[in-house]
Amino acid sequence: YQRSVHGGLQLKGLSVDERLDILLHVKWTVKEFECALTREIVELVDREADLLNRGRREKALEGLRSRMSNLFLQFCETPEFNPEAINHQRVALEFTTRPLVKLDATKR
Repeated sequence: YQRSVHGGLQLKGLSVDERLDILLHVKWTVKEFECALTREIVELVDREADLLNRGRREKALEGLRSRMSNLFLQFCETPEFNPEAINHQRVALEFTTRPLVKLDATKR
């Protein structure tokens, strides 16, 4: 599921409604977890939705979309959010630093 959502984030030439639908799926997916990474993704989703509703062109949104896509990929590759990701890690988890991934104590 996460792979298809990430692929949707990278699609170009979609209508505003199609793009908003993808953004909504991203937001629903990451809102299950509460940490700095997911809050930043939600903020970027809300920012793009606002800009789309204001009629901004795709060219003006490229940087925002690239940043969101990279953060969502980081979300997908994090075992705390995607347990299957541990099977694809090249470096042992204890040797990686992930400051944006610490889950908030209230949501555990």
